[in-house]
Amino acid sequence: MRIRPMLCTAALLSLSIALPAFAQTQTRRPERVPEPVPAPGMIAVGISTGFALPTEPALDNGMGLAVNVERYMTSRLSARGQLSGAWTNVFGPVNSTVSPMVVSGNLVYNWEGGKVHPFVSGGLGFYHYRFNEASIFSTSNKLGLQIGGGTEFFLTRQDAVSGELVAHVVPGQVVGTFSSYDPTFWSIGVGYKKYFGR
Repeated sequence: MRIRPMLCTAALLSLSIALPAFAQTQTRRPERVPEPVPAPGMIAVGISTGFALPTEPALDNGMGLAVNVERYMTSRLSARGQLSGAWTNVFGPVNSTVSPMVVSGNLVYNWEGGKVHPFVSGGLGFYHYRFNEASIFSTSNKLGLQIGGGTEFFLTRQDAVSGELVAHVVPGQVVGTFSSYDPTFWSIGVGYKKYFGR
């Protein structure tokens, strides 16, 4: 009898029609496309080190260090708070230094460039100068303007290295125990930045 082969053929034909229809009814989950970084609402924490370059002829170049926290209001614009310091030596007297500590707030604008993001920054800072002149200590406070720029290079979506040049424009003079100094200086640094959120 040919009933069994006919049943097998009918079953195979039914499966060949039903399986594609069943597969089409299965909804595929859309692939998640990662958002660009930085994204609005993200927070970044960074640290950098480098050099302080005073415009005062009596001061030698020194070391600089900065830590900052940054919040992104848009992908391009962020607000940054920074604590930084510089340590410079006075030419002449032994063990004499001028060391500004700075608390500043800046707006930072960056351009999208894939892994490379150039940026510019500007803001205000409170400058606390500490003088050690022949082991006699004194301080002076000033307000100043910061204007800078640099580049971030993304290693991953959450990790970046950066380089930045900043002009610290502080008007007038700062006065220690024995001398007065031009407080304006440049800082150049390289650092690491970690992104959080999204």
